[in-house]
Amino acid sequence: MMPKTSNKNAQARWHALRRLIVVLTLLSFFPASPEAERSAVTASVQKSEPAGSLVCVVSGSDAESSEGNMDAVVLLTNGKLNQPYSEYNEAAQRKFASEYFATGKSYRVTFGGGEVGSATITSFDMGCNNIHAKAKVHDNGKIPPRLSALATDSDSLGRKASARRPPTQPEREAMMKLVNQVYGAHKTAKPLFRLITTTNLTATDLDGDGKFEMIGSFVIQTISKARRDLFLIADPAGKNFKVAFEKFQAYRLPPEGFDSAVDFVDQLDLDGDGIGEVFVQQHGFDAYSYSIYKKTNGRWTHVFTAAGDAC
Repeated sequence: MMPKTSNKNAQARWHALRRLIVVLTLLSFFPASPEAERSAVTASVQKSEPAGSLVCVVSGSDAESSEGNMDAVVLLTNGKLNQPYSEYNEAAQRKFASEYFATGKSYRVTFGGGEVGSATITSFDMGCNNIHAKAKVHDNGKIPPRLSALATDSDSLGRKASARRPPTQPEREAMMKLVNQVYGAHKTAKPLFRLITTTNLTATDLDGDGKFEMIGSFVIQTISKARRDLFLIADPAGKNFKVAFEKFQAYRLPPEGFDSAVDFVDQLDLDGDGIGEVFVQQHGFDAYSYSIYKKTNGRWTHVFTAAGDAC
């Protein structure tokens, strides 16, 4: 409970502290890899370098409207992944927005690693802890309603054909077989398998070899609010699939009902190595964040996290 005080500065400090706690809690879901630690250092020491290329998440548009929401996720500067702006610094955020979210500024929209359209900024506003822009999205019918995409002001990123689609029925059946195996490996009782819900399952070619990987999010939730969340990247293996990366969480929902699921956003090759980095959204307690995974030497590693918002 917030201390009872009439001092506005004390209240402001209390709310700032609460938001910081929420953001730190979100970040705790992703143990820092050496690459992530380096990117965090880079974000704090390269402020004097020239502005780089921005990558945003575009979401919220539907079949009836071309308007979408945009969150800034990562600023690419000299090959490094940097935070777009300083958190808890409204002046820095507004300075950033005046340049990158200026009305009329245009972004290239990518989906499945390739360009599919454009987004033009119409406005921006301050959220609880972040800046959110609104944009007119022209995707040429390539992005299904309720799915997210990426947007960038880079001239070089996403210069290939889009490679993302719904899974075929055989692919879906093969994936559910694998999902059952993974849940079983985490000591999930077989009677609970009937409660598995697929929140998203996407086929996308991450490495340009013409063979589509599968990325999906799955959940089991019981009447008692016990949850088992699974985020999975799977490689093709003949007619089946094998685990390339998994993130499994078992917990009980808090009274407020906020979950900690991880959902696929999209993929985009950020460093030109021919393999798309995977963007995800991490749910949290009245908050969300974005993270980026990179495949290096055959292994997927978490390399970057940016706050989405925390109220």
